[in-house]
Amino acid sequence: MDFSGDVGEWQRNVSEGKAGKDRRMKVIEALNIQSGQSIIDIGCGGGHLLKELGMCVGNKGHVFGLDNSPQQLDNAKTYCSEYDCIELIEGNATDIPCATEVFDGLVGIQTYEYIKDVGPALKEARRVLKLGCPIAIVSILWDHCRFYGADEVLNQAIFEAFKAHCFHQMLPMELSHLLPDNGFGSISRQNLSYIETTLHAGMAGFYLSKLMALFATTQGVSETKAELWLSQLAKADQEGRFGFVNFPVLTTATAI
Repeated sequence: MDFSGDVGEWQRNVSEGKAGKDRRMKVIEALNIQSGQSIIDIGCGGGHLLKELGMCVGNKGHVFGLDNSPQQLDNAKTYCSEYDCIELIEGNATDIPCATEVFDGLVGIQTYEYIKDVGPALKEARRVLKLGCPIAIVSILWDHCRFYGADEVLNQAIFEAFKAHCFHQMLPMELSHLLPDNGFGSISRQNLSYIETTLHAGMAGFYLSKLMALFATTQGVSETKAELWLSQLAKADQEGRFGFVNFPVLTTATAI
């Protein structure tokens, strides 16, 4: 995906909004980060979590951001430029270019649902984590993510087209067996779901609707229908009947 244009801007806006801030806060709480620790962010994107992790570990700690997109790494480099403790690495989750058992915590926010074969990626996560240290994964129950206010048939067509955007629509459910199979125990889950009833800049649904409409046009939905869907949502918002429901789940486990 090209993150240099609108898509990158939409993603940054979601990260900077309330939903993005809330889930980063929950991740940091779950990792129980201490000053001086080494943490790795898998699929670090534009670096919003990296900066907050850098604040937590301080100058004596280290934060590594891994991403396979040079564009995203460039964005992260700019966003985190004042933090010497942050190091950016180009690579992927199934082959992390780091030594074995070196990290005190590992996090992936909306990363693992985009990996076709999650098992090897989790096995690699376990390899780089120290014994007894936590992994935190935020992934979305995409089957339950919904917009309300548009024509029902058109709404369903957009959602069906959007399913192709990732490999795992319900990864939080799959992690129940994938984590134990790859060296993790003490699994817990935290519901991070939220509802939005307005459609405007600053809200996650505002940007996700644009992303979904754009992606749908790559899956056989005409631009005319995608634009009609967006206009129907906007009209619903004006009439006070718009809704957006999203179901992120924070799954945590311990390296055993």
